[in-house]
Amino acid sequence: MPGALDLPPRARLLFAASWVVLQAALVLTARTRPDGIFGFRMFPEASTLEIHLSREVGGRWVPAPGGEWSARDAAGQLRHFSFRDRVRDPVLSSLDVRVFAAYGADAQLARLGRALDDVADHVPEDGETTRLRAEVTVWRNGRDPATTVLASRPRRSP
Repeated sequence: MPGALDLPPRARLLFAASWVVLQAALVLTARTRPDGIFGFRMFPEASTLEIHLSREVGGRWVPAPGGEWSARDAAGQLRHFSFRDRVRDPVLSSLDVRVFAAYGADAQLARLGRALDDVADHVPEDGETTRLRAEVTVWRNGRDPATTVLASRPRRSP
């Protein structure tokens, strides 16, 4: 029974060469990706981070302790919202506490940026919040802390 890739000898050689080139390209460009995927690190990064969430309401930043907040909808009803309703990643959903940055700080910051956009896009009942912001303190491999601020894109219809 012929296989799914039953190729003539020259096509097999071309396929194998293409595969090796692709794999080499992935390994050589690993440093250009935040998570370093396809790269090898003998010793993993030992960074930690602490995320504090806030939301923009009327041009001011209002803290959202623990990723929880209440806001009025378009009809004036008070509703409760939680960052954890959409973000279930154990690192990103651990707000206001210091946690290990699995896969490295840069990977977690990139994922957090996408998570902020996702949450902002998926709380249509929140009639007050313009966008979300995360103030992140990062300790890279035990060094002194550095603070990074990430913000979601503005919401379409607050």
